[in-house]
Amino acid sequence: MNFSMLIELLDKKKMELSVNIPDRVSVCNPEINMLFSDSRKVVPGSIFACVKGGHTDGHEFADKAAELGAAALICEHPLDTPLPQIITKDIRRNMGTIASVLYGEPAKKLSMIAITGTNGKTTSTFMTKSILEHAGMKTGLLGTVYYDDGDVFEDAEHTTPEASDLQYWLYRMVKNGCKACVMETSSHSIVQGRIDGVLYDRAGFTNLSVDHLDYHKDMENYFNAKKLLFEKYMRNNWKACVNTDDSYGRRLYGDLCDKAMSFGINDPSADFRAVIKSTSVEGMDADIKIPDSKSPYSVRLPLLGNYNILNALQALSISWTLGISNNDAIEGLQNMKQVPGRLERYLIKDGGSCVIDFAHSPDSLEKVLGALRPVCKGKLCVVFGAGGDRDKTKRPLMGEVASRLADEVIVTSDNPRSEDPETITKEIEAGVKQHHSNYKIIVDRREAIYEGLSSVSEGDILLVSGKGPERYQILKDGSIPFLDKDVLSDWCAKNSMELA
Repeated sequence: MNFSMLIELLDKKKMELSVNIPDRVSVCNPEINMLFSDSRKVVPGSIFACVKGGHTDGHEFADKAAELGAAALICEHPLDTPLPQIITKDIRRNMGTIASVLYGEPAKKLSMIAITGTNGKTTSTFMTKSILEHAGMKTGLLGTVYYDDGDVFEDAEHTTPEASDLQYWLYRMVKNGCKACVMETSSHSIVQGRIDGVLYDRAGFTNLSVDHLDYHKDMENYFNAKKLLFEKYMRNNWKACVNTDDSYGRRLYGDLCDKAMSFGINDPSADFRAVIKSTSVEGMDADIKIPDSKSPYSVRLPLLGNYNILNALQALSISWTLGISNNDAIEGLQNMKQVPGRLERYLIKDGGSCVIDFAHSPDSLEKVLGALRPVCKGKLCVVFGAGGDRDKTKRPLMGEVASRLADEVIVTSDNPRSEDPETITKEIEAGVKQHHSNYKIIVDRREAIYEGLSSVSEGDILLVSGKGPERYQILKDGSIPFLDKDVLSDWCAKNSMELA
């Protein structure tokens, strides 16, 4: 579409925008095909949004965008640049709507499903996608592990993409024949307006625990950020599916009234309930009650942990409200593949097991170790660290959890970013010391994983936690390739062991 048409369509949205056409503009009404907020991605014919970030100001890169072929700009004040400009007071808040209009409002052509909460978002989205696709509904996915447009997928840059990228991925999903999109929706993306331009048909709430308090400051702000999804971003006839085993979930459920359905293990009044019958390292057997069924469904899930039963109930409840049959939903769950970096299990021949998980908060680490303990026949070991430039208060808490629940603890580096990794490990160590002295500090993550694997014998389980499916490690001087699974494979190869 051309620049004038874009402005005309935006006017119908009653947005507070103005247009600036500098005198030296050569083309007043250029064709616009894409929108970028990263000047490095600009291609000819695109519009560049001059977003202000924590460390940079996109207005400073307007000339570079013009050199790369940008046809127009979105800015917060007029610029002396030979490109037509859309002026708005808050680019970040308006970029999503502008991108949505540019790409033909793709969210309106999809069943939009958002899943929010501290833990469980990734697994719940994978489960929901598995169910919908088993039922014949081609589904795109946006989340922490990767973005999937229905045909191809790419490693994720953020849990929830920037608004410009989000709308482009939705456009690709529509183009590829998707009928639904299921996406992780982070508190940051809600507060920052990254999901502006999207209204959801269904939304799930998994739980809320201590995380991201460096950003939200306290739990009340954190809860209100999550709640904003349900208050601002839902369209007509929407439904919410809420975990009422969680105290914040119960609070949200009460606020949403008849718009919400409940699920839980401990809540006897929940609409969707489960009773765990047995568990092993291969998975769990459970009886699941669904509202329109007189008797429960017996389900075998290739997953561990009560929280994964809750994730399954989350996916089932959303699917049920979309009209997916109970049989299709159950089969979709039972046939799902392992979720990368979420209790990802590997058996080492003539040895024990290694489990790779993304757990990077006290609550998530406690849940993962709690899930492994009942199925561990030998000793339970853990290798973990904590990210730099993030909430420091959780570091000793994670150390306390690890020392309380694991038999052996190895504290290592995660993504230290600009911080000194040794300082981070010492802050974790303060918590580890609360329970036992059977621990090691090995800052080099590869070395730490090797040490953990060397101590594992038959019946033992080693948990490698914190990074999950991440393919890089972020250091002070930049990122280096690093995947925990590759380290596991390398160790097995060096020791002539097979991995299954």
